Amino acid sequence: MRKLLLLIYILPTQFFSQESPIEEYLTKVEHLDHKGCVKSIFVEDAKFDKNEEKIDYLSKTYKVIYDNRGRIRKQLIYWKDLQNPFKITTYDTLNRVSKVEINRDDGNGEILIPYFRDDLKDPDSIKTFSLEMKERRKYINYFKNGLVIRRDLFENDTLRYYTLFEYDSNNHLSKELNINTKDGFGVINKLGNSTTKYLNKNDSTLYNYREVGDTIIIDRERHKGLVVTEKSYENDDVIINIEKQTSTARGFTFQTRTNFKWKDSTKIEYKYYKDKDDLKSYTNTYIYEDKIISEWMNYIGQPEQQDVTDIKTTFDNKGNWISKTFIRNNVVVEEIRRTIDYCEKLH
Repeated sequence: MRKLLLLIYILPTQFFSQESPIEEYLTKVEHLDHKGCVKSIFVEDAKFDKNEEKIDYLSKTYKVIYDNRGRIRKQLIYWKDLQNPFKITTYDTLNRVSKVEINRDDGNGEILIPYFRDDLKDPDSIKTFSLEMKERRKYINYFKNGLVIRRDLFENDTLRYYTLFEYDSNNHLSKELNINTKDGFGVINKLGNSTTKYLNKNDSTLYNYREVGDTIIIDRERHKGLVVTEKSYENDDVIINIEKQTSTARGFTFQTRTNFKWKDSTKIEYKYYKDKDDLKSYTNTYIYEDKIISEWMNYIGQPEQQDVTDIKTTFDNKGNWISKTFIRNNVVVEEIRRTIDYCEKLH
């Protein structure tokens, strides 16, 4: 029987915020589903306004390179110049980031390199450099029984802040404490010839795990006032994710989001409340292979509105899609094109 995961935490931050600083340097890529053995997939995802003019800041262009075992080895992110990637992310054979190189127009690029020991998921240290390989900052992890118990951030050989991690008897994260040093981050005020620095407050996150029947409950508390409850359920037919945001001061749930994922379709449901069980508005989105249907009501009692986006898909002779065009009200709003380089057949 599959577990039902119930996550309750204070403040809408990410589940398990003990994420590596590497995550801040990564770019999310999509549309990589494919059949067979491929060497690379080049994706151009263009968004358009109502006049079918391309919206540059919403559009993405990237290339993903695979090894002969289907593992991602390199990810190239492009901005203006398709000959020179804006960002290059390299992965090792354990699917860990081994290098991130960022090239900016102003020449102020950056290189991030994690240093791993053995097959540990977390690196011993993470360093960032200028493009000339001059060190800018570094994170150092300290381990106990394979778990990170402390992480330091140094800039110019000065300790700026550190984070302590505590775990329960089942190796679940139970406490995360961020501590500023005297050289830590804060607000600097200048008045005349005097300069005053106010350090950011140290903050902590507490976790509590308990299991009730088939439900795992995780409480996460950082600040009071907002409780976010997440539930996830999965079986062979559907994956369901539910998120509820509740105001402790007002004493009711004011927003819910439910995501249903089947093999061939998806439903995303948002509900907004003005009081306990008093629905104010809603949005339902149904995603199919050939269309997207959106239904919404801005205020309950008004007429429901609907939009339909048709999806036209083209496939190559390998059965992989190479283009998708999204059309709403006879206007192209998005176009995704893929160039797939396949593995050579062995003779």
